[in-house]
Amino acid sequence: MLTLISYFILLFGASIVALVLSIGLNKIQLI
Repeated sequence: MLTLISYFILLFGASIVALVLSIGLNKIQLI
């Protein structure tokens, strides 16, 4: 159970990092 929760947290964190990186790349391209 604990490993499942930690896996979901890791997946959630990875998706947030990917989202932030994509937004940052878009802003860099706009400049």
